[in-house]
Amino acid sequence: MTPQVFDALVVGAGPAGSATAARLADQGFRVALWDRAWFPRSKPCAEYLSPGSVAALGRLGVLEDILQQSPARLTGMRVVAPDGTTFTGRFGSGIGLALPRERLDHRLALFAERRGAALCQGVALEAFVLEDGWVRARGRQAGQPVTLSARLVIGADGLHSRVARQWDLSHRGRLRRVALVAHATGIGGMADVGEMHVTQDAYVGLAPLGGGITNVALVVDLDRGAIQPPVSDAFYRWLASFPTLRGRVETAELVSPLRGVGPFSRSTRRATADRTLLVGDAADFYDPFTGEGVYAALRGAELAADCAAGALRSDRLAASDLTPYDRARRATFAAKWALERIVSWVIARPRVLGHLARRLSQEADLAHQLVNVTAHVAPAATVFRPSYVWRLAH
Repeated sequence: MTPQVFDALVVGAGPAGSATAARLADQGFRVALWDRAWFPRSKPCAEYLSPGSVAALGRLGVLEDILQQSPARLTGMRVVAPDGTTFTGRFGSGIGLALPRERLDHRLALFAERRGAALCQGVALEAFVLEDGWVRARGRQAGQPVTLSARLVIGADGLHSRVARQWDLSHRGRLRRVALVAHATGIGGMADVGEMHVTQDAYVGLAPLGGGITNVALVVDLDRGAIQPPVSDAFYRWLASFPTLRGRVETAELVSPLRGVGPFSRSTRRATADRTLLVGDAADFYDPFTGEGVYAALRGAELAADCAAGALRSDRLAASDLTPYDRARRATFAAKWALERIVSWVIARPRVLGHLARRLSQEADLAHQLVNVTAHVAPAATVFRPSYVWRLAH
């Protein structure tokens, strides 16, 4: 069989892969987009789109299509500390959305196909090699071999990226948090904000999806707590252990399968190799508390597509030629990475979180600024300013 020939092979048709493929195809490049699943497919995720993510969907040109999927609209985020102290930050500009990944990812994959990418569903990448200036990729679809030649491979295949593993680019950090995610009815008190409830050993995020359905994402630190089988019973036991959710979850009923994902805390020494780029969760993912996964995917796709387009035009695709992408990622995400780690440290220490939550509940403008930074409508430097840190600490 003669392999098909493309400029770029994008592996993984989640938000990062579909957005990258769409941007490259829009510039006239021949792009193949492979995903091991058949769409529509579900994916464990908090299903929260920050205002920054919504803006990125607008820049991509797909926002109107997404809005036609009737997402729930969110005006802010509420955080509840273990002692019950609560603060709420409102988005200063734009709106957040909550939409099942089954619909979001399907629309994005179809959008990439409409822009000119060759979408191939149900294809599992098995291996690729660099040969005679080409990436020779081999996959399998419905038991049959699929082969392809491309000038560049872009790994957008998630936390356990096969593309990253082939180049030994990624490594797992010390944090051992896993998530159990499901849709549920019967959760009382949901409004137009997302919620994060924290205990010392775990946290749970609630996002209203509309129609009385709530996305429930439980994240457990395996170094502090365990998930004993059967997993569904463990899920309910963990929810019942949150004192701040009592009276709200007792009548909850799951209306989707319970799915797991993790461990998180995976990063790359670099997101480039010869004729290879990584984007989205394949490049890095630390902790889902701040809800930045989809934003990082969409913003990372912009960076990846810009770098890939320049490299393809010049036919300079060695690892050294692709280092501008690593520099662009650091410049764009360094503050986000730092804030993610600070927040992760804080939520594991109830007394620290309780103190900060009290300050944020008393100083509403500080809460709004923090939430707007994590929502990507305010610069991260806002919360690193000495004046902000001083007011928060005192």
